[in-house]
Amino acid sequence: MKNKLFLLFSSPSNEFETRLFIARYERYFTQSKRNSPLLLLASVVLTVYQIYLDSSLVIILAWQFMLIVITGIIYYIDYLQTHSPVIEKYYQILKTRIKYRLFFGLLVAAMFGGSSFILSSDVPLDHAQLYYIYLICLFAVILISNINFPEYYMAYGMIVMSLLYAHALTRLADHSEGFMVIASFMYPVGATMMTMKAIEMSKMAINEVALGLILKKQMHEMLELQQVIKHQSDHDELTGLANRRKFEETALEFERNSKALNSQFGVIYIDLDKFKPINDTYGHAYGDLVLQEMANRLSGCSRASDLVCRMGGDEFCILLKNVLDQNELTNIATSLEERLIEPFMINDIKFSVGASFGVATFPLDGNNIDELVSVADHQMYLKKHQKHTSDTV
Repeated sequence: MKNKLFLLFSSPSNEFETRLFIARYERYFTQSKRNSPLLLLASVVLTVYQIYLDSSLVIILAWQFMLIVITGIIYYIDYLQTHSPVIEKYYQILKTRIKYRLFFGLLVAAMFGGSSFILSSDVPLDHAQLYYIYLICLFAVILISNINFPEYYMAYGMIVMSLLYAHALTRLADHSEGFMVIASFMYPVGATMMTMKAIEMSKMAINEVALGLILKKQMHEMLELQQVIKHQSDHDELTGLANRRKFEETALEFERNSKALNSQFGVIYIDLDKFKPINDTYGHAYGDLVLQEMANRLSGCSRASDLVCRMGGDEFCILLKNVLDQNELTNIATSLEERLIEPFMINDIKFSVGASFGVATFPLDGNNIDELVSVADHQMYLKKHQKHTSDTV
């Protein structure tokens, strides 16, 4: 970033640098908008002091009016930028706006630095020096607020210092020769120090903004990672369905809600039929594909409020919220059974996998989720045994 110290004389070369430049622009405009009232306040203070020193009232009023107009333009530019979020996408438009801001800012610098010439020629030297101190203090405050814009920092300071030095030359008769020698020496030293400070502050601004962007990105990545970890801890890796842990958490929530609202919920326990021969004949890779197909069918036939879970192996379970009665639960289970038995193709191999179902309703079949699962599991195995007996006969 060494060649990116100055906003106006460099351009971003990648996505991160573009975001960095835009963040610096946005921060500068926000700071500038807050500091615009400071310019008006400072001009009022200097105007009052000019009047106190019996300077020409007409010139002061003209100077004050121009300053108010320019400061208003600056505030409008800052306001326009800070209230235009869409403009953040366009780096060149931002750069153009900051050029306008620089131009009007330097006009303000020229007005503040040149205001010393409004002082009457008969103003005592100590009063003129006090006026210099006011300007330098104002100059320092304005510069501190522009650390994200080093070009402004340097140009503003050079204009103010040059005009103050030029005004001091007009009072040459009031100064000793030694004083002017020292002033002549200090001027280039001050300009050099100002340039070095501008570069230092630009580096600090870049590092600060870059660090903020990096931390923001890292926090975003950390939140995404937490969501991934949370999803992995609650879902089956193969089918993407909720796992046993998520099933237990949701079942307890259903149980609490049903007790509080005096409502019912249901459990459908599912075990695939003839699944083991698929693994034995075609291998576990095909068995996994069959499980994924069954999981998709169960999810597609379930309501948005239901939770479809893979309990392990070829066993699944569905939690159904707000079930009216046992008949509704049985009808849903029958529909699922008809859907699962439909044949399907995987790599030109035809599969037909059925399933056995068991159902249980809270609180009719149990007062807690363990009892419900036990009842549904028992019903499922009875139906599986009946199918096996029927196939054997």
